[in-house]
Order: sequence, then structure tokens, then C-alpha cells
Amino acid sequence: MEMEGANQQLLQAEQQAVADSQQPPSLLLQQQQPLVLGGLGSRRKCWPETSRAPSAGGVSPLSTSGGCGGAATSSEKCFKAGQESRMVSAAGYPAKLLSQLNLLRLCSDYCDLTLSAGGVQFPVHKNVLVASSDYFRAAFSSGMREAGASCLELKGVTAEGLQAVLEFVYTGSLALSVDRAEDILNTASHLQISEAVQLCIRFLQLALSLDNCVELLNLSELYCLDEFGSNVRTFLLENFEDLCRCGALQRLTAAQLSDLLGDNRLRVAGEYLVFFAVVQWLEHEPDSRLPAVGDLIDQVRLPLLSGEHLVEKVSCIGFMRDVPACSDRLTEAKDYHLVVNKQPVMQTPRTRVRNHQRSVVMCHAENLEAFNLATKRHAFLKDCAVPLYNPCICELANFLYACGGRYDGNEASEMASARCFRYDPRFDAWHELVPMNEARKDFALVATGNSCLMAIGGQDENMVMCTVERLCIATGEWRFLPSLQHAVYCHAAAVCDSRVFVSGGQRYDGYCDSLICYEPDSELWASRAAMLNKRGNHIMECVGSRLFVLGGNVEDIYGFPVPVTPIESYNSIADQWTLLRCSITIREAGSCVLDSRIYIAGGLDGENYYSHSLQVYDTQKDEVQLVERFPTRIYGRVCCLMTLPQGL
Repeated sequence: MEMEGANQQLLQAEQQAVADSQQPPSLLLQQQQPLVLGGLGSRRKCWPETSRAPSAGGVSPLSTSGGCGGAATSSEKCFKAGQESRMVSAAGYPAKLLSQLNLLRLCSDYCDLTLSAGGVQFPVHKNVLVASSDYFRAAFSSGMREAGASCLELKGVTAEGLQAVLEFVYTGSLALSVDRAEDILNTASHLQISEAVQLCIRFLQLALSLDNCVELLNLSELYCLDEFGSNVRTFLLENFEDLCRCGALQRLTAAQLSDLLGDNRLRVAGEYLVFFAVVQWLEHEPDSRLPAVGDLIDQVRLPLLSGEHLVEKVSCIGFMRDVPACSDRLTEAKDYHLVVNKQPVMQTPRTRVRNHQRSVVMCHAENLEAFNLATKRHAFLKDCAVPLYNPCICELANFLYACGGRYDGNEASEMASARCFRYDPRFDAWHELVPMNEARKDFALVATGNSCLMAIGGQDENMVMCTVERLCIATGEWRFLPSLQHAVYCHAAAVCDSRVFVSGGQRYDGYCDSLICYEPDSELWASRAAMLNKRGNHIMECVGSRLFVLGGNVEDIYGFPVPVTPIESYNSIADQWTLLRCSITIREAGSCVLDSRIYIAGGLDGENYYSHSLQVYDTQKDEVQLVERFPTRIYGRVCCLMTLPQGL
């Protein structure tokens, strides 16, 4: 009877094991009841292996090798199914283990090493330190004398910092404050515990303010925290004016201040505030800081100050007269304002507009508009004193040149203009230049090198032109160059590899597919491989060493425009055109290039309506995307890329 009772109990246990195997792993973890296996004479308790999940067939994957021992009996076969096992875990076990280890540390139980810092001793477990610190792993595994030491004194760390880092090692948590952060960061860096270092950096990033930004910049430099230092530096650049007002600027070193002043991202309302910041910094400790003032003034963009500021507010400062380096920079700035026409060829790092963002500038409908590609901000710039009607524009040395176009706003008028103007974004001002030798519209205007403009072809009233003329910025004079082989208008031109290419356009006998090249050295025009499609009123831009032609139109037998949609690219080395997969329907649009992308502003769409869109063609992906939809329609082939002051 006793044997029968045991067998009955065994059968019930097996049935219960099968039922348990059909439950979720989380339930198996909660029902850890011992199973009684074997006969009366060999009754054994065997705990289920919770690390192995039940199989899909409902048979428990328990193995007799883990706790039951011996050969499997017939009653144990249900636990030896050959199903694939799954790993299950107790979610709170790692935290419990850490907590128990920390409790052992606090009670000094089983500790086999004592760390000492600042006269304070900390009992610890050597294996825990090796597992968490690269410093200790190297010290205890390289045969160094520290490997067998029972007490180790740490130099260069404080007791408070070591205590906080040890708490992190045993708990994963840090008690941080701005006052304690440097000690803890120093200890974590010294012991090479990267997780603790990252926690400190994240905390300091959140605590960054005007009160502590200079000290945190010093901290990032001391511990070579490049990414954190870059974030602090960005904060200083964006809050520079507040930095000056609260007095934190005085705590910067000369090298740190010079680095900030030389950055295009420095956010200031005007360059005079930059100059005043240098004066303010110098006056804090004039004797010790005077030797560094020359390097600092070299970072101030004095030519961007108005002539009035230079004379009335800068020249009267003592060190600007007495320190030779400062005096030279002041003279340079004054000379820059004296020769207005030559300013584009007098560009230096000190004449650059202080901004790192680029804007698409559009000159249309007598207006000058700008769209910031980074902030998506749309703005109107100062209008020219003389209305401009569909001029040709181009950019040279971050100046906008607008030449020619229609003589007046009468759409029926065929008269062209020869007047030329230059827009300077540094002062949001226009300046009129010497006019072209011939009035022209529907022509091409390109900048060659850093010192010349070329006006190519076009028309005036009933005359189609083949003449070409060049403006030398240094002399301010236009002179004729060798003419084109054919008179043409509504063509496109671009500079690529220092050569000027002219494509398509309309001649007396209709639209053409020609491509010609001007060699500056020989001053000769040469024919190249013709485009795959005839077109005019199109876009041509150079990206890298390739030309891209987009949009345009031809005319049907009735004189109505027919869009040309294929996009082509030209390899100047192979003298070969390639038809690309993408296409676009646009004509008489403005364009400019940034990196590998061609921005297309306005123009006439497929339905002969002026577009109010800014599109971009990615030459690497061969696709067109919409960038922005403006509230007004943009017309005219008048678009360029410029860097504008932050206030515009």
C-alpha cells in the first residue's frame, strides 16, 4: 500500500509537471514546488529548471542532469523531450545581486581589498572592481605589485569622489550636484569607469547655464571631453551677448575668447558688440591681458563696422592706436571703406559675414527676397533705389550683381537696360556700377574666378546679340571679348573647371542644342558635343566637374512653348551627354548650387503659371523634391546663394 501510494504521488507529480509546462514562463518562476521522483526507497526532490522554457508541445524541457542526478527513470522521461529551449530570467535579480553586494561592502563582509583616498579607507571586493573598472582590471591582471596588495592608496582623487564612484559601482546610481561633479568626474576618469563619466556629462549638460558655462568649458578641456566641450562652446556662441552682460566673459582665457570670436556661429547683433567685448575683457585685467589684445583684435571683423563707428568709437580707444597689430587692422578697415568698387577683391577672413547658414536670394518683381535654408525663414532685403526688371544676377565674393534686363516695367516693351548694380549683404546696401557697353536682356551673366563678370549674348529690342563683354572688378571697366559664333538669347551659362560653358538658347532659326566652351587662357570659343535635346529658358549648373541641364522649352509650329522635361548631365572629360532618369517641367526659373544639390526657384510650370515653389534637384540621388512653397509667385531667372548677416 505504501508503494502504491508513492506511485500514485509520482503520477500526480508528472501530470502536474505537464500542466505547468503549458503555462507562461513567468508563472513557472512563481510555482517552484519540488517534484518527488523515484520509488519509495529512492525518493528525491528535484526543482524545475526555470531557465528553460516549456516547448510548444506542452512537454517540460527539464533535464535530469541538473539536480536529479543518475540515469533517467521511466517516470522522468517526460522531462527529457528534445524540444528547443528558451531563456527566461528573473527581472529583478541583477538589482538584487547588486544590492546584496553593496550590503556586503557596507558591512565589510568578504571584502578582500581596502582602497584609501584622502586618509579615508573603503573596504571593497576586488572582483567587483575588476568587473567595473578598466583601471583596476589592468592593475590586477598585469603582474604589477598592486595585484597582491590588500590595501591600495589612490593618488589624485578625493575621498568624496571615491565614495560616490564606489556607490555607483555597487548600485549603478550617482548622487550628483554641480559642486560635487568635478570630484566625481575626476575619480571616474582616473579609474576609467566610462559609464560614470557619461552620467556626469549628462548631468552637467542639463545643468549648463550662464553662471557655470565657463567653468564647464574648462572642465571639458581638462578631461578632454570633446563632445561635451563642443556643446558648451555652442552654448557660449549662442548666448554671447548675455555672457558679456553678466560678466562671465571676464573668466575666459585669451585662447578661449579668441576661439569664440573667430567662429562664424557667434550670435551677435553687430560687429561693434564683438569689439566692445574685447575692450571689456581687457579692462578687467589690463596689465596681464594687454599682450593678447593683438590676437583678439585679429578675430574682430573691423571692416564690417560702419565708417562712422570706426572713426568715432574705435579710433579713440588707446590700444587701437598704441599697439601696432591693432593699428594695422584699423587702417585695413578704413581702406576697405574707401575703395567701394574694389571690395569684392579685397576679401579676407575679417570681411566675411558672421553666419554659418546659407540663404537663397531671389531678385524678382522689383523685390529682393531671401530664404534661409537652415531655419526656413523668409525675409525681404533692401530694394534697389532703381527698380530692376528681370535682370541677370550672379554672386561673387558674397556680393550680388544685378545687370541688364528690361528697361522698364512695361511687359510690351522690348528695350533692354545696360545698368549694373551690386548688393552688399554686410550693410544691406546697394551700389551702382559702371554700365555694360551694350544694353541687353535674356542674356547670361557668370562670375569667372574671383574678380570678373561675363555678360554673354542676349537681345535688345529686335536685335539678337552675339557679343560678349567682361567686367574687371579691380578696374571697374567693361571690355569686349571674342563674340559667339551665333547670336543667341534665352540660353544658359555656367563656369565649370575654370571654363565658361554656354548651352542651348534661341537663334534666328529656332531653338538649338549646341554647347560651346570659352577657354580663358586662349580667349577662344570652341564647340563641344551637342545636348540630347534642343531647349532654351533652361537651367545649367556645374556640380563637381559635371554640368547638369534641367527644364526649358522649345516652340511648336504656332509659336507656343512646349516644355522640355528630360534632365541631362555632361562629362567635360569624355565630352559626352547622359540622359538621366529624373525629369522636371519648369522654365525661366532661377537656380543655384549648394553641395550636390541644385535649388530651383519659381519659374513657369507645365501649365504656364508662375510657380511659388522652391524645389531641389539632388544630383546624387537623381530626384526632385519640394523645399518650400512661398506665399507669392517667383518669376525670372534671378536666383543665387549667399551668406546673410544674422539680423537679416
